[in-house]
Amino acid sequence: MGSAYGDADLVSLGSTLAAFEIQSAQTWWHVKGDNKIYAPRFVKNNKVVGILWSRKRDSILWFAPAERKDIRLGIQVLPILPITEVVFSDVDYVKELVKWALTSVPKNRTEEGWKGFVYALEAIYKQKQALNEVRDLSSHDD
Repeated sequence: MGSAYGDADLVSLGSTLAAFEIQSAQTWWHVKGDNKIYAPRFVKNNKVVGILWSRKRDSILWFAPAERKDIRLGIQVLPILPITEVVFSDVDYVKELVKWALTSVPKNRTEEGWKGFVYALEAIYKQKQALNEVRDLSSHDD
């Protein structure tokens, strides 16, 4: 908006707020192998947080069990925007995250709507393969 109005101060403010949001998402929601915030057992079994409370974290979501890793990934990717690639800029982590999430995707095609979000992240490092996988989906979640 700052660019549209020619307001350099607003551009600076928006850039700063975006940087803070990216850093906080990567710190609190992304669970990398070297994570020191969460217990080692949680880090071993998770790549993203499902729900972050004031005093605890969960692997579940309000509407999905912990086993549906593809849905947890999707919640962290929504909405897919140009800045999503910046939020998920650690390609090694993204590869681990995609591999982790794909282990929980249901085999029946009627429940594959959340796969599109997994493939959106896969496109960061395997564009053609991800595009073909998205084209093969029978449905997409919105």
